[in-house]
Amino acid sequence: MLRLIAGATLLFAIVPNLYAQTPEGAPVKMTGKVADAVTGKPVEYASVVLLRQADSSMVTGMYTTPAGTFAFNTVVPGIYVLRVTFMGYEKLEKAVKVAAGKPAFAGTLRLQTAGKVLNAVEIKAEKPAFSMQIDRQVFDAGSMINAEGGTGTDILKNIPSVDVDIDDNVTLRGKSVTIYVDGKPSPFGDAKTALQMIPAESIDRVEVINNPSAKFEAQGGGGIINIVLKKDKAIGYNVMFNAGVATRGQLNGSANASLRMRRFNFFGNYNARYESIGGSGYSYRQNLVPDSSRTTFFSQDSRNNNRNGNNGGRFGFDYFLDDHNTFTIAEGLNHNFGKNEDDIFLNYLDDQKQTLRNGERHNTSRNDGYNNNTSLNYKHTFKKQNQELTAYVSYSGNRGSSNSDYRTQYQKPGQDTLPNPNWQQNTGKNGNRFWNLQSDYTMPLGKKGKLEAGVKSTFRYISNDYTAMLYNWDVQDFRKSNQLSNQYDYEEDIHAGYLNFANAIGNLGYQVGVRAEQSFLKGYSYTRDTTVDNRFFNLFPSVFLKYNMPKNQNQSLVFNYSTRIDRPNFDQLLPYINNSDPQNIRIGNPELKPALSHKFETSYSVYYPKSNNYFSTSTYYAQTNDNIDRISTLDTVTGVTTTKPMNLATQQNIGGNVSYSLNIYKWWKVNANLNLEYNRLTSTTLNNENFSYGLNANTQFRLPSRINIELSGHYRSPRIQPQGTFRAMNGIDLGIRKEVLKNRALVIALNISDVLNTQQFSSHYETPVFIQDYERKRATRFIRINIRYRFGKMDPNLFKKKKQQQEEEEKPQEEEEKPKERGRL
Repeated sequence: MLRLIAGATLLFAIVPNLYAQTPEGAPVKMTGKVADAVTGKPVEYASVVLLRQADSSMVTGMYTTPAGTFAFNTVVPGIYVLRVTFMGYEKLEKAVKVAAGKPAFAGTLRLQTAGKVLNAVEIKAEKPAFSMQIDRQVFDAGSMINAEGGTGTDILKNIPSVDVDIDDNVTLRGKSVTIYVDGKPSPFGDAKTALQMIPAESIDRVEVINNPSAKFEAQGGGGIINIVLKKDKAIGYNVMFNAGVATRGQLNGSANASLRMRRFNFFGNYNARYESIGGSGYSYRQNLVPDSSRTTFFSQDSRNNNRNGNNGGRFGFDYFLDDHNTFTIAEGLNHNFGKNEDDIFLNYLDDQKQTLRNGERHNTSRNDGYNNNTSLNYKHTFKKQNQELTAYVSYSGNRGSSNSDYRTQYQKPGQDTLPNPNWQQNTGKNGNRFWNLQSDYTMPLGKKGKLEAGVKSTFRYISNDYTAMLYNWDVQDFRKSNQLSNQYDYEEDIHAGYLNFANAIGNLGYQVGVRAEQSFLKGYSYTRDTTVDNRFFNLFPSVFLKYNMPKNQNQSLVFNYSTRIDRPNFDQLLPYINNSDPQNIRIGNPELKPALSHKFETSYSVYYPKSNNYFSTSTYYAQTNDNIDRISTLDTVTGVTTTKPMNLATQQNIGGNVSYSLNIYKWWKVNANLNLEYNRLTSTTLNNENFSYGLNANTQFRLPSRINIELSGHYRSPRIQPQGTFRAMNGIDLGIRKEVLKNRALVIALNISDVLNTQQFSSHYETPVFIQDYERKRATRFIRINIRYRFGKMDPNLFKKKKQQQEEEEKPQEEEEKPKERGRL
């Protein structure tokens, strides 16, 4: 607790100190006005952004006043572009030259009403589906019709280089990732849980950051995926309802609302989801060394049904204290639950493939969990453009419980069922407390320079109490198994600080930085009397270079280098034994060490303004030392395999990526991405390498009557793992969306997922003592219907009109009352 108080004190103590050290610049003022092109009336709270003409980077921005005016007090002489946007109007851009020593007047910027009709096909302004920035790729979530009614997981299935396996685990170029929500670590725990709790319709865009700069935490060898949620801070109100149903037994619904009233912006949402998904699995293993029961071949066939759901919401408000200070307070609550049933059929064969015995195992499990998250944000902007200070504090609490029942019955050929089946009952309780404290400061230096600095501390405490009870047929009662039970506490404290400096020399922009992180990982197993006590101090440098072609500012070259770390998580360190599959058990490894990665990437991109086409290509190299991966060993006596995470080898990835967005016609566009990669694992005990590739493509048609159709497909070739390969995966999805009503307030979508029913997970293992093939299949082909309805009113004078109307209504009453008062006198 003392460390928490000290961290909070440090976080907010930096605010007045940095404010006091802020230098003032020579003022060169730019002013202007925004008005409706038809009526000439001022447009209040329109967004006005000042961009550098050379590289389109943002200098500063603000909302217009009630009179439609705007003013930037300090603007460095040069050529700029003013970009003005407001809901219901077309985007406006105007070049402005600012001369030294005198104020600049941008004039009256007149906005045109949005939307026009061309050849019976409605064309509307939209964000590009894909764009490249100096350190990230940006994907528009609204263009992914196939994800309508889904979750954040369904959105990521459409992102190139991102893999989502059958259990909804997310990797980027084969590496683990860290999930951010609105630029901050997800408050919902692990990546899988975070994505499943975010409705697809609430996501604005996805930012894939393969090589994060020193500003971001270094955890995650694959990089960071930032989920940016939709926001609407224009004066007025906005409400959206969403509901869907799918053939796989899925029901989903959500409600989102926002209300902006001058200095306050209130927001809230509630969502609920339930689904019932069936699946199957099959594995076939050959023991090269027969076990004590002479088993040489072993097969396993399983059928399962998973029923799970969640519901919860988030609400809060922004308070705009003045033009420079903003506070945001938010609270989130969520409840998740699930019930799983598995039937596993076991068959043991000798070297002649004659049955030695067979068995049937039935597993049932239930889980129930609650999550809450509270966050406080503060943002201060200075009079000097691009200078700001932010502070952030959040607390997340999770608690859950689970229970399960495993029963296994064996039988030999020609004999009755063997007596006394194996019977195990388990109960579990877990808790998670997570504090996150962070402060960032940005200060411009010179004409193009920028300095960024920040500090961050995270405190995470996890408790787990798992009890396994085995039925003892001699005493006709359950007895606790000390080998399978485990009570464990785990604490992870990470403190970090970073510096980033950015500037430009001609057309070459650069950014260099370094991040320092001190980690404390402590854990203790009461059941096994074992301790984990690790301390790591690491420096993570990063370098970014961007070169804009002198003759074509729409072309750019980018180079970046960064270092990353994969710290073992709680589930990997926990010394547990998972025996839900009696022949393939899983255990943790308290001796795991972090894995460090060095990542290099060079990319080239070009944008074609006339056609709105976009092309990018990149090459990359990554090397991970002490790579963490799972390895399986066979007990040649019992015939049981044990899978355990270990620091196995050095992994090298060399690859190239090509993306192209092509607008064939105004109503037809195609996006394609090809990734080629050479992978190599080397160590003293194993070596594995292969060449792999992945292809993602989608085509969209915008037809008359506001009908949109999207057809997308993906293929990933086999990829290596330490003891074999993951086999190829592929699938095709189809989505149709119809917009109804004049303002497109009602949207009806029909999605068919995995049209050809080809998507499944399979792998092949080869070791000196066994060879195994493994397949898993879930109900991936389904039809989903989703309906979304949205209404609202964005009007800068909305509440002003209501106030005036109220005053006018009250006025006659006052006039009528006055004579009555006189009459009584």
